[in-house]
Amino acid sequence: MGWDANCRCRAAFTACVLLLGAGQAHAAPETYQLRAGIAPGFHQQVKVVVETTGELKLNADGSEVKRLPIKVEANLAYVERTLAVGQKSAPQNLAGLKVARSYAQADATLRLRDTELNHRLRDERRLIIAESTEKQATTFSPLGPLTREELELIDVPASGLGLAALLPLRVVKVDQSWQLPDWAVGRLLGLDVVSQHDVTGTLTEVKDGIAVISLQGKVAGAIGGVTSEIELSGKLNFDLKQRAVTWLALGYKENRAVGHAQPGFEIVGKVRMVAAPIRSAAEVNDQALANLPVKADSNSTLVEFAAPTAGYALMHDRRWNVMVDRHEVTILRLVDRGDLIAQCNISRLPQLAKGEQLTLEAFQEDVKKTLGNNFGQIAEASQEASGGGLRTLRVSVSGTTADIPIQWTYYHLSDDAGNRAALVFTIEGELVERFAQIDRELIAAFRFEAGKAPTPAATKGPELKAASKPEESTAKMK
Repeated sequence: MGWDANCRCRAAFTACVLLLGAGQAHAAPETYQLRAGIAPGFHQQVKVVVETTGELKLNADGSEVKRLPIKVEANLAYVERTLAVGQKSAPQNLAGLKVARSYAQADATLRLRDTELNHRLRDERRLIIAESTEKQATTFSPLGPLTREELELIDVPASGLGLAALLPLRVVKVDQSWQLPDWAVGRLLGLDVVSQHDVTGTLTEVKDGIAVISLQGKVAGAIGGVTSEIELSGKLNFDLKQRAVTWLALGYKENRAVGHAQPGFEIVGKVRMVAAPIRSAAEVNDQALANLPVKADSNSTLVEFAAPTAGYALMHDRRWNVMVDRHEVTILRLVDRGDLIAQCNISRLPQLAKGEQLTLEAFQEDVKKTLGNNFGQIAEASQEASGGGLRTLRVSVSGTTADIPIQWTYYHLSDDAGNRAALVFTIEGELVERFAQIDRELIAAFRFEAGKAPTPAATKGPELKAASKPEESTAKMK
């Protein structure tokens, strides 16, 4: 073969290679950048349906776990305005998300064996602020404190997270997966801590401008110091044109341990969410938020509790949980990061005759008699009158039980109308300095309200009851 022929062959071969390469490049899988257009001022309308069934785990006496069938159905509908999204250098990083929500609907039906309970968000608390960081999510109403039932009602999976945080940070192609960050998984499931997880997102298809993403994995974490194991599977739709998550279906199984102040449970749950971007919403505009606190602090996150039949109400730190709520007694426990810190017993006392008051000296004697052999010494005794007309007697006592140093703080509260209540705080001695103000903070928000009036007192002394230590009162909670 001559030189010209060789040149022609090499040229033909080169042309074939170039054509083949061009064909391969044309056939390369298309990639997608699934980045949401979430920014301050972004508005959307959201509807959420939650359904769970399973068993509630109770350990009232500290020895045997009892199980009760439970079923919950919740419906939420709200408009949402994004107030902040975190660092500008990370557009997809929604760890610093803050939104304002106005709920048109927030109600739930809970069936516990043969008992049905209905909860709803009060009309005067329908404006909600939700903040999310890498460490926690906080929800509160700038209009006033929420009840525990209201907090739990709006705290559903995905409620503390911008779902855009589940999207990949890089461009992806169909069938490509990515690992979700720990904090995003925690916010998705309402966990304080994610110790381990393998949850991934996968772009399964793109059709008619909608990217379909599947979610799959297992999670081990904790909330309030209580361990939880979750297995989840779900899908979400991302609208490429609107650059927003518009649909989510999430199924999950959760096994949560019994805590010091909360029951455990084993449940199977489903969450369905539909969202649509909107231009604006008057319910969350500047005028609606004017002069309202939109940043969480110790006051805005207080929980409201009322005992209407006993005739009193109070506000408390979210670490306090109501264990028993009966006409004759309310028992609260303070749990901090899973540790039982203190207990508070509240009892409404019979009214005294008009013009009579219990003296501080008599109150101290009653405290000594109540503690008996556990009594050590009175560390402090005081009395004061608040601006709201509440007269407060306070006696702090140090002592021991089972060789454990304990501090009991007794309160006797009364007003000019003859209303009276006794409160007893129990805390281990080594924790006193760390939680020095927990009793005063709760007392400061205590008030008497119109309710079922106790019968007149036969004696002047209060009925004082306290736990030897926080753990030992469990057996009385039946």
